[in-house]
Amino acid sequence: MNRKMPFLMLVVSLFLLLAVGIGAVGAQDAPLRIGLVQLGTDNPFWIAQVAGGEEAARRNGFELIVTSGEGDVTRQVQAFEDLVNQGVNAISINPLDANAFGPAMEQAAAANIPVVCLFSYMEGCASVLGFEERVNGGLVAQYAVQLLTEKYGEPRGNVAILLGALGQDINTNRSGGFTDVLANYPNITVVAAESTGNWEADKAVSLTENWLTAYPDLDLIYGLSDSLTVPASDVLRRAGREDIMLVSYDGTEVGLAGIADGSLRSTVALLPQYNGFWNVYAAYLVASGVQFPSTYYMPGAMVTTENLAGFQQLSVDLADNITSFPFELPVGNIVADYGQRFSQ
Repeated sequence: MNRKMPFLMLVVSLFLLLAVGIGAVGAQDAPLRIGLVQLGTDNPFWIAQVAGGEEAARRNGFELIVTSGEGDVTRQVQAFEDLVNQGVNAISINPLDANAFGPAMEQAAAANIPVVCLFSYMEGCASVLGFEERVNGGLVAQYAVQLLTEKYGEPRGNVAILLGALGQDINTNRSGGFTDVLANYPNITVVAAESTGNWEADKAVSLTENWLTAYPDLDLIYGLSDSLTVPASDVLRRAGREDIMLVSYDGTEVGLAGIADGSLRSTVALLPQYNGFWNVYAAYLVASGVQFPSTYYMPGAMVTTENLAGFQQLSVDLADNITSFPFELPVGNIVADYGQRFSQ
């Protein structure tokens, strides 16, 4: 298998492999046990990811053990090591700080437990599953430039960024793709880019409140997650500063609702249940002997008022009809189908 196979080709290849019964998947005497180590349990995106993972386990008859560091790196490492000691067949992990897992990854390797790494690379990963974060961040920036140009008649203005956890590649790439594009526009200034800790809504609120005082001429805020941007929009509404535009990332229900009511201008839809399904399903397939590429990435899609209706229905179906949702199909095909059927 191509070590850098695009996600669409990967999905189609795996779907055909499973459909014709090639390989060892499903042939075990006892159900496989797959561990999932999350960042925390209080973020809507993470909750939806777990729901997708649980559906993967239900469909394929394996046991899913969900753990979390609850925002603490030491606790997350301990949760990972506990899964190794339990002798699970594979582990899927979204690390808070990839640099903290060296000894733990060595323990997993010694126990012959493959590890699928989510969003961040760590030495010893069987595969790294993520999103096209830097590309998506660039798309957000291009839309931000469009918004600022519409406001001023030229690309200029002051921008602030609500960052997530600084130890994650996901944070670096979502913000880096954004600032790479803005670097081409000398009259657009990033006046602040600050971390919200472990993607914490209350820190997004306090930062936004501080920025209103420190940067009274602020034009736009980019939040690296709807869980940050939506709380920031509440601050702007209370302060009567709806003139400050917000662009976001994740495409969760609250983000889509923000576009619907006008508090957000855009978000990037990542379909968290779909992502969560594959986060866990990939580990199951690796444990079953399927050879994965070293890295592969799921696409995202920009959501604005123009294509909102299709994504709203897609979000509803992911949440309410998860047991019949076609997770095995390429995400691009799913998005295109909903866009055609529910276009405004």
